[in-house]
Amino acid sequence: GRLVVVDRDGVVIDGARPENFARLPVIVGDDAPEHAARLLAVLAVEPGLSARIEAAVRVGGRRWNLRFDNGVDVSMPETGLAEAWRRLAAFERRHQLLGRDITAIDLRLPDRVVVRPSGVVDALGIGGENT
Repeated sequence: GRLVVVDRDGVVIDGARPENFARLPVIVGDDAPEHAARLLAVLAVEPGLSARIEAAVRVGGRRWNLRFDNGVDVSMPETGLAEAWRRLAAFERRHQLLGRDITAIDLRLPDRVVVRPSGVVDALGIGGENT
């Protein structure tokens, strides 16, 4: 894995130096460049929230995990990406989730938001898989 700069269509911009684009999120995954445009279009609906994203990781060629500037990971669903993003924004406005002592937010289920407080996984000795 090397860092490259890609345009909105996922095409590598030859000669562009990644260090000159440090404010852009890092997009990771085998098929991430082809799906980045759709993701970025969805995220643009909530610019204040999307500005806090440091990385977007394509998982299993079917969905995204988002890493925020405070280290919180958000698992996005395989389908209903835009709806889940709006739901996260609404929860953030109401409950300031990203300002709380949490490590993860799971939005993969359409009828709930699952929040993992900091220290829970370590205390229970539970490991996890990327699904």
